[in-house]
Amino acid sequence: MALGSFNLHAGLAGCAYWVLPAARGAGIATRALAAAGAWALDNAGFYRLHLSHSTRNQASCRVAVKAGFQLEGTKHGEAPHSDGRHDMHLHARIRGDK
Repeated sequence: MALGSFNLHAGLAGCAYWVLPAARGAGIATRALAAAGAWALDNAGFYRLHLSHSTRNQASCRVAVKAGFQLEGTKHGEAPHSDGRHDMHLHARIRGDK
């Protein structure tokens, strides 16, 4: 789990996660994202965290939702991948969300 781009003045940050194949399915990403999100929103002073993932990655979508990030919409054709452009889901969590 990593915090990416951020604007502390506006209280905004992006985050991302990636899990090695051998560790997938154990809830590691969900726990890490939930913990980092709680820290960023409750202690570090951010108001809003957002993340994006390919709409083809259903496991990543489950991680985001289980960690409290609401699905806000789809960004069409946003990300180039080796197999072409992917639509991306946008998720976010704001201070006070559980």
